[in-house]
Amino acid sequence: MDEPSVKGSVFQSVAGDLKQLLDQGVVTGSDLESMLSDKDRGLLDSLVTAVAWVPIGSYCRMLEVLARFEGGNDPVAYYQRRGADAAERLLSGTYASFDAEPGSWGEQVAKSMIRIAEMLYNFTTWKVEPQGDGVFEVRADDATDYPEVARHTAHGFLQAFASKSASDPLLVTSERPRPDVVTFRITPAD
Repeated sequence: MDEPSVKGSVFQSVAGDLKQLLDQGVVTGSDLESMLSDKDRGLLDSLVTAVAWVPIGSYCRMLEVLARFEGGNDPVAYYQRRGADAAERLLSGTYASFDAEPGSWGEQVAKSMIRIAEMLYNFTTWKVEPQGDGVFEVRADDATDYPEVARHTAHGFLQAFASKSASDPLLVTSERPRPDVVTFRITPAD
């Protein structure tokens, strides 16, 4: 697929949660018509497998709908929470082989973590670089089409993944220094 896309394994929970809000009447059909394209709404009605590619734009627009109805006053925190939840879900399911033992945090675990990112997106290039003193930089290049919503969910994912394998608390920060680059910095929290 040439269109910047995300794996269905990530999309499924977003679509499922949106359908649940629709079934509960929290979100209406007219809400979806005003916030999503015909193509986006069509994806809600289709069966998307874990290995299918879904346009990143559709995924992010659905996340924005969820944030509007569930995110309260802090959509960034909501996206990061969803990213952390996705880490737990994927590491106990589809990507269980990438899970790391507590106390194993380091360069090898960081590289394992970005291998997941490489499998989830068809349009970014990921790498990790140790910065010394237990600090790592994760960098996504070719990220012009990588939306801020995805940056925030990836931030939460990386925070959960790294923290789960660390002996001591870690802090993750993220930024977009250039339109085509997103960086995540993982540092000891002390």
